[in-house]
Amino acid sequence: MSTPESLFASVAPRLEALAQSNAVVGPVTSIGDKHVVPLVELSLGMGGAGGGGEGPNPSTGAQGKGFGGGAGGGAKVTPVAVIVVEGNQVSLQPLGH
Repeated sequence: MSTPESLFASVAPRLEALAQSNAVVGPVTSIGDKHVVPLVELSLGMGGAGGGGEGPNPSTGAQGKGFGGGAGGGAKVTPVAVIVVEGNQVSLQPLGH
């Protein structure tokens, strides 16, 4: 079983790659001479925990040993505005929340 440290080590680069991709400024969408560029807010989170174990429990007769652990992460992308380029005009259109 993996330790929380090794789980974080495998998940962190994937979340970092997400944060560095088109996650803050999205891909341009064009229709004729109008171009729209989405701007988004990116939130990332990670958490984890580990456990341990000890010897046998005399009251139940159970043998001792153990380990427990887990890790997880998540991402949330929220659109906040768009940049609109039309000809020589550029405007920022906020998206209401």
